Order: sequence, then C-alpha cells, then structure tokens
Amino acid sequence: MERPRDAIRVLKGRGDPIDTSARVASILLLPVRTVTHLTEKSRYFDQGMLIAAFAERVFSICPNCSGPVLVTCRSKAGIPFIPKDARATCLRCSFQRRECDVEWHGPVNGMAKRPCPNCGTQWLEQAARGKTPKAVEKDLSLITCTSCGLVTKLDLEFIKERFGSANDPTFGLPLWLQVSCCGHTLWAFNGDHLEKLRQYISASLRERMSNLKWSMFSRLPAWMTSAKNRDAVLKGITHLEEALRSIEQ
Repeated sequence: MERPRDAIRVLKGRGDPIDTSARVASILLLPVRTVTHLTEKSRYFDQGMLIAAFAERVFSICPNCSGPVLVTCRSKAGIPFIPKDARATCLRCSFQRRECDVEWHGPVNGMAKRPCPNCGTQWLEQAARGKTPKAVEKDLSLITCTSCGLVTKLDLEFIKERFGSANDPTFGLPLWLQVSCCGHTLWAFNGDHLEKLRQYISASLRERMSNLKWSMFSRLPAWMTSAKNRDAVLKGITHLEEALRSIEQ
C-alpha cells in the first residue's frame, strides 16, 4: 500500500526522513471528547419580570356558583399595584363586581404601632395575618407595656395582601388555577403566567440580572425551584393548563 505524501516529512540536514504515518494514525484513533451545549429550552434568563405583569387578567372562583370568574383591571405601575377600571364577571352566572363596589375577599395584614398611652416611653407594636380583619383581631391578644405594665388593646390598620397567596390581587377572590403540589399550593393567574412558570421550572440553567429584589422568579418559594420537585411542579402546571383550556373552549 502506498503511503500518502504528507505522511513522510524530511528534515533538512538531519539524515534520513522521519516516517510520521504512525503518529497520524495515533492521532486519528484518539477518543473524541463530547461537548454538551445547553439548548435555549434548557436555560432561562430572568430579566426582572414582576408578577403584577400578569395581574390585569386573572381567573378566579365565583362566590355564588363556584364557576370561573374573569377579573380584569389596569394599573399604571407594578409596584405599587393599584387596580383601576376593575371588573369581575362570572362566566356561568350573573355575578359581577365593579370598582365602585369593591369588596375585598382575600387575606389581610394587620399592623399597629404606637407609644404607650400611660408612660409614653415604650413603643407598643403588633402584627398579624389572617383571612379577614375580624380573624386577625380575634387572634391578637392584649399587649402589656414592659415599662409601666399597662395592658392595652391596639387599633390595627389593615393592608390587603394582593400578592403571595392563591387569590386574585384585585378583589381577593380565590384563584381558579390552583392545585395541591408537594404539600403546598401551586397557583397562577392566567395562561401567560403558566407559560413563564413552565419555562423557568423546566430550565436546567437559570440566570438572572443582579439586584432583582422584586423579580417574580427571585421570590418563588424554595419547594418550587428545587430540582427534586421539578417533575412534580411541571405536572401541576400541566394540570392547571388543562383546567384553563376547559373554560376557554
């Protein structure tokens, strides 16, 4: 068998030519290192999207017939989220709510802080969360001043908990898209919200810009972002997508 010309190299002034065919063969037989590149589907870059971006169109549960309610509104900013032109319309019965007769159905945070009315030297402070203002007041007990010993009941100021629970942020109605998952509740506002959650949860590499304190993904609970729960969370998202298709048909 005739050797190829490039397999023989002649070194000038150093005697006989050197046969490089063996070296070429050894190089060709070296194992090839496999380099795995992350596909676009397996990585997600968090650009700081707020959860309020999905809050202007939300599916909730009707308090009258337990059917789906479409809640719509608009807000000039995500933080603070102040709904305007709010409207809730049941897709099965005649239930409707508008901005002029808003009644909050969701959880509230009760807070109070004031100086002791007797000595004035000690600040009295209480905070609690509950489903309704009455429930919060019931859970709170009288507070005793550590300076003078006066027992006082504080008047609480209530703040609507618009985000962080399975309730729509406009009227506080329980969300239509919620399911038990990994011992917790997995919920979403609408189809776009579900799609973003699926993209983030399924990603093998999750990247984000620095200092994104209010990013929706940076505030997800640990059980949702844990790798061991990925399959269970994706299964829950699929279940919610099917529930959404059932009311959109």
